[in-house]
Amino acid sequence: MLKTQVSDQNKFFKTNIYNSESLMKFIKGVSIRNKNTAKQYYSRLTVFEKFVNKEYEINIDKLIQKLKSKEYDPYDILNDFCVFLQNNYNLSSVSFRDKIVTVKTFFEYNDIEISPRKFKLKVRFPKAVLRHKEAVDKEDIIKILNGCSDLRLKTYVMLLAATGCRAVEALSIRVKDLDFESNPAKLRIRGQYTKTKVDRYVFLTKEVIEQIKIWIDYKYRKRRICYKDKETGENYFPVIDIDGKYTLSNLTTKPILYNYFLKLNLLEANPWYKPLSDVWNSIGSLLTFIQTLAFSVFAFFYGKNYYRKRKEKSTF
Repeated sequence: MLKTQVSDQNKFFKTNIYNSESLMKFIKGVSIRNKNTAKQYYSRLTVFEKFVNKEYEINIDKLIQKLKSKEYDPYDILNDFCVFLQNNYNLSSVSFRDKIVTVKTFFEYNDIEISPRKFKLKVRFPKAVLRHKEAVDKEDIIKILNGCSDLRLKTYVMLLAATGCRAVEALSIRVKDLDFESNPAKLRIRGQYTKTKVDRYVFLTKEVIEQIKIWIDYKYRKRRICYKDKETGENYFPVIDIDGKYTLSNLTTKPILYNYFLKLNLLEANPWYKPLSDVWNSIGSLLTFIQTLAFSVFAFFYGKNYYRKRKEKSTF
């Protein structure tokens, strides 16, 4: 049985199944437009490939050739595939239909004509059950928002409830996509994150505007790099301990270098180290000061650029 391994260009299909050339050609064409759709088609067609290998003991390439030469009837194959799915898989009516329609599309891609009328008459699959869905009540939304203890999560949930955006669309919002000056305020959603790949605008309510402003002020607030003790009034700076952990130091405690010698028991093993303790304290204090100064400079310059870049990228 001839089988072709998945090429390196399709590494995003994480599977151990070997596929035919016609199948991978079809998947490549779909992935040019939307990779997520290609992944869904791929998972459905691998089930169809298992069916072909089990029932007909050939690969999909040979099946396509036999269909083109009219040795096999495409409607019979689709109908047998329906029976295979019903006996081996516990699928919902929607998933069942999607797999059959994907195989039908795959046949049409390979120049196998499928008549819509004959397909409806000869290929039978469970009909989708339409259920009545009720929208979330306003009181339930208020309970959900009150249950959000995190400010970021509350802003995100309120934006979803007020605008109806998809999860990815809301996460892709940048500060410059918000227009609070227009009346009413609106939000621009970029096309690369929408389902239709088209830019669109959604309007914002007053409650959402206030919540977004609170979140932006909190996210880009001025941050302290030191901790101030309310009782003594001393400032404590973050310092790397001998174990590689961050601790707070006011630059007056025993320096790290002196603690390092204590940890190695050098002072007890060599009594002549003790007269040099003052020197070690001075050297350790100098190193601690340099370390804290370097940390402060790094936090000031790099932190400023970091938050500026994040502000341009995403609101959340």
